[in-house]
Amino acid sequence: MPVQDRNHYQATLPALFERMDEIAAQCADRFPLFRLATATQWTLSRRGSWLGGFWAGLWWLRATHSGRSDDHATAGDWSARLQPLLFEPSINRSFVFWYGAAIGHQAFKQDLAALRLASQAALAISADFDPERGCWTLGPGMGAGENGTRTLNVDALAPTLALLHHHGGAQGRAQARQHLQTCLRHLATEQGAWRANAIMDGCDHRHQEPAGAWPRGQAWAMLGLAAAVRLYGETHGHSALQACIYWTERWGDIHRAPAAEQAQQKDLSAQVISAVAMLELFECMPDQHWLYRQAHRQIASILGDSDITETGQFIGHLYRIGPHEERRVESACATFFLLKMLLSD
Repeated sequence: MPVQDRNHYQATLPALFERMDEIAAQCADRFPLFRLATATQWTLSRRGSWLGGFWAGLWWLRATHSGRSDDHATAGDWSARLQPLLFEPSINRSFVFWYGAAIGHQAFKQDLAALRLASQAALAISADFDPERGCWTLGPGMGAGENGTRTLNVDALAPTLALLHHHGGAQGRAQARQHLQTCLRHLATEQGAWRANAIMDGCDHRHQEPAGAWPRGQAWAMLGLAAAVRLYGETHGHSALQACIYWTERWGDIHRAPAAEQAQQKDLSAQVISAVAMLELFECMPDQHWLYRQAHRQIASILGDSDITETGQFIGHLYRIGPHEERRVESACATFFLLKMLLSD
């Protein structure tokens, strides 16, 4: 990494940590969901929805970096508050409990509360596996409704593979690999483009959008494939590289969006998620040095175009705030992946 990028990364960390303290002061015992750029107050949630695990995850990252017992305690407190979501009928529980609990146990092996919560979540998710479809559907919970019971969705692929591999036992590990194969069969294309969803109606698998249409869906797929290579080896390396190549050719330069997307708001969270995915894949495939360069190029561009280093505010998550409206917001999810990237080297 160029020295100037490393210095920029290090200079941004205090602002992000200070921003976490500011957000926590607004929250009391509720989880921060999102904040519009024009607002000062966050939209809060008692249970946290799928974003709650990222708020706890931010504190796990901070505690791992600082080594401070108070940061560890804060992470543990937020993690424990996620427990009501254990039996929410949604695959997005893997977001909640991988980032909100399991990464805490990975960093602090003595933290048995985090281990217990991750193991309980893996067991609960495993019980919802659909053997006939060979996957977990999105599920009706967390706002997906009845359609979620028939929808194969790419978003939570990475945390599902990781959570079930580390905490799901032999059955959970087998289910996770089967889920990955189903995603590859119905969501991926040979060119590396991914669909976000497929409707699983018996033998009829319908797609709701063309492959490669949604940047964050492609980024989630890249993160899932990087996890697959890390967990299962380079048998999935070709698919992972193809997804990264597709991303880089279409969205890799955040200043040059495809013509059809010029009028849309750029989803900077997708840029950060894809950068984390490429860096994780590079760690498994160190001969692919272009992944490392591309990941850091994207993050340097985001930092250079914003005041994050001064304010700690990453308003980069394109988020649905109403039935027909998406806006870029500050969220724990986008900030989590940005912080993870800044702590990577």
